[in-house]
Amino acid sequence: MRLIQGLFAVFCLTTSSLSVASVFDVGSLAEFALFAGANGQSSQAGYLGFGSESDVHGNVAARNPEFGAGSHIHGYAAGVQAGVGEGVRLDGGWQQWQEHHFSLLNQQLLHLSQQLQSLGGQQTSLQALHGYQGVGGLNVFQLTPVQMAHQRVEIYGNADDIFVFNIADFFLMDGGGILLHGINPNQVFFNFHQYNTATEYSHLAAANIGTSSIQGNWLAPNMMFQIGDGATLDSTRVWAGAMQLNIQTFIPPATEQPTPVPVPATLMLMLFGLPAALWRLKR
Repeated sequence: MRLIQGLFAVFCLTTSSLSVASVFDVGSLAEFALFAGANGQSSQAGYLGFGSESDVHGNVAARNPEFGAGSHIHGYAAGVQAGVGEGVRLDGGWQQWQEHHFSLLNQQLLHLSQQLQSLGGQQTSLQALHGYQGVGGLNVFQLTPVQMAHQRVEIYGNADDIFVFNIADFFLMDGGGILLHGINPNQVFFNFHQYNTATEYSHLAAANIGTSSIQGNWLAPNMMFQIGDGATLDSTRVWAGAMQLNIQTFIPPATEQPTPVPVPATLMLMLFGLPAALWRLKR
């Protein structure tokens, strides 16, 4: 019996040490290119407004979505209320959700935002990170107020790098943008953790992005997120309390599938020898 317990313990220890798990669990949020889930008395809490001819390559969920004329969602759209303009295409159809659907997703978003905020990070400016090379692991920064016009910030790394940018103040960007090189955009988080204390969400925007290029996951669970005309949104997700988007093409990062973990040869040899060991034990 002790031999069985010992071999089982070795098996568990070996397989658990080889398991690959994400440092930050985005849960069901990964299914959505855009999510607006805030709840409250404000008429704009959970609002997601699209300009005309918006082209989104992914699923969309908002308590109160409003689709501009000619918008095309290459996925499904979900909401409590629906505002569908003329000529809107929803490839995956419309899903009528109840409040509890949004409450669950919003709790996931709030938990993730708080987890990222708790990391703190080195205080710096976004411009100072131009040319930064990742450390091959967790890179955490607290950004000072961002105000950029026609500036490019290029950040380098590899598939093992995870980037977290905690932002507690305004973020204004017009032209230029943030460009990732060799970094998996699924592992990049811009976290606006400030709480909206205004009556209307529009009075306190987390970010106002114009003709810029952004990538990665952008979180603003308690604030409004605004994107204007001409932005390049390739490998981008936005999960916020509310949103106003005048966008052209919006493409989220490819959803990752877990990679099977191979059993090492030494462990296989041990398992093959298990029947013989049990036979000897019985004798």
